[in-house]
Amino acid sequence: MSSHLRTLSSLERRAQHFVVTRPAKCGLLHEQFDNQFVISTTPHFVVVHPRGQWNAWAERLESLYRSFTHYMQVRGFRIAPPQVPLVTVVFRTQGEYYSHAAAGGTPLMPGTLGHYDPKSNRIFLFDASHANGDDWSANAETIIHEATHQTAFNVGVHRRFAEQPRWLVEGLAMMFEARGVWDARSIYTRSDRINRGYLDDFRHYLPQRPDGAIVALVASDGLFRVSPGFAYAEAWSLSFFLCETRPQDYCRYLEIVAARKAFREYPARQRLTDFTRCFGNDVKLLDAQLKRFVAELK
Repeated sequence: MSSHLRTLSSLERRAQHFVVTRPAKCGLLHEQFDNQFVISTTPHFVVVHPRGQWNAWAERLESLYRSFTHYMQVRGFRIAPPQVPLVTVVFRTQGEYYSHAAAGGTPLMPGTLGHYDPKSNRIFLFDASHANGDDWSANAETIIHEATHQTAFNVGVHRRFAEQPRWLVEGLAMMFEARGVWDARSIYTRSDRINRGYLDDFRHYLPQRPDGAIVALVASDGLFRVSPGFAYAEAWSLSFFLCETRPQDYCRYLEIVAARKAFREYPARQRLTDFTRCFGNDVKLLDAQLKRFVAELK
């Protein structure tokens, strides 16, 4: 996966309210973490973090939540308020983060900065900005990506415990990494909404891109295991194309997938049926439109 860090100074300047600490309402979290950690809250988030300036993470997450819900609502998606507070745990160092993940049975790839765990419904990360001159852009793409996952799974865009196509889940999170998407309340052009890293990756893979690539991506998550670089580039490109050119159909598709029952398999045939129900049966035509759309991006 490509990584292109961006500063979020405008997001931080938009912070409107001070993050308060309300330990009385967070007893379970206090039991799980020692007294070197404190808890900060916003209207939607509860953030466990070391004492000190780490409390800025709560407002960053709240701002990203506002941006995500605004972005989806203006495209016609009906947002449901979260049923529980959204929990994030911020560790001081990479070592603490990796140790906690290992103790919980979560293997991490080298270089991982953070992750969303759908089982616990929590984000875990460490603050890399303290090793990079207090510039929190060192965490920017990671936290935007993972916060998108957490928010989407808690406002009805995706459904926890129901099998969701990986391309759809990852594609939305990758779209949100672009400044023109996560900062959707400001005025940006389509160019600002492009995730340049994944656009470059897609164009790199294009000469060897097989026929039926969309069908393979939609019908199964297997491409992410066999060729993850291609899968992520394909997922971003298809997601961005559909959201930019057919936003109502895209939101309808999200709603159909999110309405699936929990703990049920999502077989390939049903995946394709749901997809073509929203975007039409002529997938070859759709593929040609996708390639033309990507070729015209600047």
